[in-house]
Amino acid sequence: MYYHDTHSFYDKYYNEIEELREEYEQNTGTPIKIEGDLKNFFAWFAFEETAYQLAGELGLNQ
Repeated sequence: MYYHDTHSFYDKYYNEIEELREEYEQNTGTPIKIEGDLKNFFAWFAFEETAYQLAGELGLNQ
């Protein structure tokens, strides 16, 4: 993946990514510390958080 890919993903799914961020921060009580490029960081955050949630629903991360 390249930055233009992650930036496009971030722009397209901004609202959903913000919902994931807010939910994560509420559940952990910790604000997310952004490292590096904001759009790239949150595109990967959304991917990883969604994969984690799906794994949980399927019982794969226990």
